[in-house]
Amino acid sequence: MSMVSPAHAEEALVHLTQQFAQWRQSRTPPRGRIPKPLWAQAVNLSQVLPCARVAKQLGLTPQALKRRREATGRALVPPPPSSPPFVEVQALPWRTPATEVEVQRADGTRLRITYSEAAPLLVPLLQTFLEAR
Repeated sequence: MSMVSPAHAEEALVHLTQQFAQWRQSRTPPRGRIPKPLWAQAVNLSQVLPCARVAKQLGLTPQALKRRREATGRALVPPPPSSPPFVEVQALPWRTPATEVEVQRADGTRLRITYSEAAPLLVPLLQTFLEAR
């Protein structure tokens, strides 16, 4: 049974009360278990109407109906996702950070060099820059 609208809940409760009465009269063992379809309808109605009212009308204990409703709610909630499998990540080779050098001549000309080598050959380049006029 799908969830009933509040407008049809009263009518559905009367109909379900008749179904419970019919089941109680026709059950073979005097204390037989309530069939799952009847429980499902009662749980659906208890989500629209007050639980105590539905239980009283159907001749159930409110605690039993609440337990069924909570169990149904837990069954509908998907289980939390399992943790992903272990994934090994390979690190990239270590790279030295970039270094920046800025030199300015007396006439205002600037030279900016950015490099990431461990020992670049800057001396000849800087000599050439500073001596040139």
